[in-house]
Amino acid sequence: MKPSKDSKFFYEAVPKAPPFCQPTWLRPVISASGEVALAGGLASFDLIDVVMPSRTGGYVASRMGCDQLLALSDDRNLASAALDKIVAIRPDFAGIQMNRTHLMGILNITPDSFFDGGVNRGPSRAIAAGKAMWVGGASIIDIGGESTRPGAVPVSCNQELARILPPITGLARDKILISVDTRHAAVMKRATAAGAAIINDVSGLKGKGTMAAAVDSGASVVIMHMKGTPENMQHEPHYDFAPIEIYEYLEERVNAAIKAGIPASAIVVDPGFGFGKSVTHNLQIVNWLSLFQGLGVGVLFGASRKSSIAKLSAGEQPEDRLAGSLALAAAAARQGVHIIRVHDVPETAQALAVEAALLVADG
Repeated sequence: MKPSKDSKFFYEAVPKAPPFCQPTWLRPVISASGEVALAGGLASFDLIDVVMPSRTGGYVASRMGCDQLLALSDDRNLASAALDKIVAIRPDFAGIQMNRTHLMGILNITPDSFFDGGVNRGPSRAIAAGKAMWVGGASIIDIGGESTRPGAVPVSCNQELARILPPITGLARDKILISVDTRHAAVMKRATAAGAAIINDVSGLKGKGTMAAAVDSGASVVIMHMKGTPENMQHEPHYDFAPIEIYEYLEERVNAAIKAGIPASAIVVDPGFGFGKSVTHNLQIVNWLSLFQGLGVGVLFGASRKSSIAKLSAGEQPEDRLAGSLALAAAAARQGVHIIRVHDVPETAQALAVEAALLVADG
């Protein structure tokens, strides 16, 4: 195996220290012919990258099978528990079964979102767009009234609520599963009372009163990683190795949520593609998505129409990034992600149907 291009991450054939004698992370290496199902879904693996801190700084990984991991581990109980989290079938999340990949349709009720700003302004237009995504294959409609694009300016809670409450009420009336995309406690309270069953918080429930609001609402939650705030998150973000550092953050936030009273079955994590990450960091996240299954909860991924697609291609504007969005969605599905957040529901549903058929046919 070749060393990673990241100077803070390396591979070695045999670990110099026993796994689980120090912090250890497990990344299942996805294989079309793997015999071990990842989190009870269609993705599978046989080998694992066992990652530990390097004595010289950064991280070092060794690739091995599950039996070898157990044989080498300093603490077999810890190793076994870590493997159990990776393979355990996830319980239903907000009423949807987690044995396949679901789509979360993006419904921005904002004038300044990077792709569809202003398109869904007005309750009737927003409700119609939400219903169309539901019919097109979305399991969840994610409604947001404040843009979180890089450099976005915050809006007041009253303005956010004025934008999102009418479509939440209208769509909830038709029994459509709704997520509210907000980082503000007051908005969480009103949105869940109006019918939103999921809180999708880009700040990881770290804002004032947000954890308590989530607990009191009884809603399921999506906990995302973001380095900084939307206003400053893209100002030269730095990581020694992004996937591990993001994992550590999400692990802390998941534990905090469980301690506060949110069941693990009601938690999904999002590594935050594009939120305080460079193109290199985003590519690392995609290639290491299976790592986050070690948290023992569902995993969400969202890269739809984002600027990294253009930076990897020919500088296309958001309206011309569908092909790249579909490529990333297929890659995420192959990595066992449970929910993919997208603007283009029917197109992504078609791509994932073909991807799932290929996985089944190969098996």
